[in-house]
Amino acid sequence: MKKQICLLLTLIVCAVGVKAQESNLDFGFKGGVNYASYRTPDAFIDVYKGKIGFFVGGFANIGITEKFKVQPELLFAMQGARFVLKDIEIRDGANNEPKVGDLKKSINEATILLPIMGQYYINETFYVEAGPQFGFILSNKEKIITSPTDDPNFNAPNTVDPDTFDAGISFGAGYKFTEKLGLSARYYYGLIKRDYGIYSSVLNIGMEYSL
Repeated sequence: MKKQICLLLTLIVCAVGVKAQESNLDFGFKGGVNYASYRTPDAFIDVYKGKIGFFVGGFANIGITEKFKVQPELLFAMQGARFVLKDIEIRDGANNEPKVGDLKKSINEATILLPIMGQYYINETFYVEAGPQFGFILSNKEKIITSPTDDPNFNAPNTVDPDTFDAGISFGAGYKFTEKLGLSARYYYGLIKRDYGIYSSVLNIGMEYSL
């Protein structure tokens, strides 16, 4: 599956590159903040909450027509979620009083993102956009913030082969203050079910600067 996706991306890049020779081509940098979490449609209780991260990287903006542009991007992002499970009851023995407490964890994902956005300009300054996004997860670390027990292995991750790939769709809008400086807001909706039955969900807001 991953080989097929890589082949598809190569074909897209080649096709865009050929078109870019006949079109307006701009390069630039972008960065900003994101609010990330996980969707759990198969879970009875929603234990994942949002957390703030960041993204930074570059883009190529290719003018296909006066109204339509294609913008592939290469970004590094820190994403993840907060895990909150309240009122956990722990018993050390049948005759002992139970310990009741909350389990809170911070999940941090370092990810390389490859969005390929199609942008439609409603006027000279405002546009809407949508397109596929692929993610390559470099690391996934969990840190326990509070726990109902002193056992350091309590609720430790037990995934032998953790996620390394994600994919979904992104859509959003942007505004150009000048020809070089702009503001964009985007939502990513993950389509691949990952470990523990989760799907990625990320809202980001950032600035773009064209060279």
